[in-house]
Parts: sequence; C-alpha cells; structure tokens
Amino acid sequence: MAVSSFLLLAIAMLGAADILLFHTLAHRLRSHVPARAELVTHALRGPTYAALFVLVPNVECRGAWFFVLCGILAFDVAISVADFWLEPASRRERGGLPRGEYLLHVVLAMLFGALVVTVIDEGAAARLLPTALVWIDDGPPWSVRGSLGIAAPLVLATGLADAWAVRRLGRASA
Repeated sequence: MAVSSFLLLAIAMLGAADILLFHTLAHRLRSHVPARAELVTHALRGPTYAALFVLVPNVECRGAWFFVLCGILAFDVAISVADFWLEPASRRERGGLPRGEYLLHVVLAMLFGALVVTVIDEGAAARLLPTALVWIDDGPPWSVRGSLGIAAPLVLATGLADAWAVRRLGRASA
C-alpha cells in the first residue's frame, strides 16, 4: 500500500503540527477543563493512528482483517465527527478555533478521505483471500515505514497523555 503509506505519512506530519502548535502551545488543551470532552476524542485517536501507522505500510490485511482495517478507518471518521462537534464549545473560552487550525483540519480531512479511497483500492483484492495478516516485503520505501514506525509510539503517547488529562481534569472539575 505505497500510496496509502505516503498519504498516512503526510497525515502524521500535519497531525503532529496540529498537536504541537494548536493543542499544546496555542490552547494548552490538556490544562483546560472545558476541553475535557474534546480530549476524549484525541485520546481515542492515539491508538487508532498507532495501529494505522503500523498496519498500512507493513501488513497486508487479508480476508476478515481487511474489514477490520476498514472498521478502524470508519472509527476514525466517527472520532473526527465527534471532535469537530465538540471543538467550538471546548475552545470558546480560549477565543475559538484558530483559522490556521481550521484550515489544517480541512486539509487533514481531505487527506484522510484520499487515504480511505486508496486503502480500499490498494487492499480490496485481499478481502477475497483467506483471513491472515501477512508482512509485506516489497511495500513502501523503508524511509516511509521507518518514519511511520517512529510516529506510531509517539501518537500513542499523545493519546495516553490526553487520556491522563481527561482523568486529571475530571478530578479538577469535581
């Protein structure tokens, strides 16, 4: 899934910029009680993207596993819808969603749509094979695999940090 992997790498880089610039520096969401619900969506996104960063460039999802991969993508769509719904209230006290972040989210959503299309296009034939997870030897370049391999634990760590913030902010608001 070479094209899917390149799209995923672009999503990883832009997502990292979103987390660093907007979530952490501009709005300090992990210390803002009204952002608690939004942080739940971010906490769910961490393991979702960690799984995608590992699976898409390295593994052919055959049979039922192809549908599991599609389920992960559908789950991320649900996370995104919830996140977009919650952001206005979450950011109201901090001046609202910055235009730059809004534009970044639009670009990320378009890239994600392209990712879904390419995953289905590149992987659909595998749905007819016996159910298995098969390592891809001739997939995307190792630089892409390596970059996504580094990104996987990092995005998982940000998801865990968001989950910890949800817990801490819940106690602070009580």
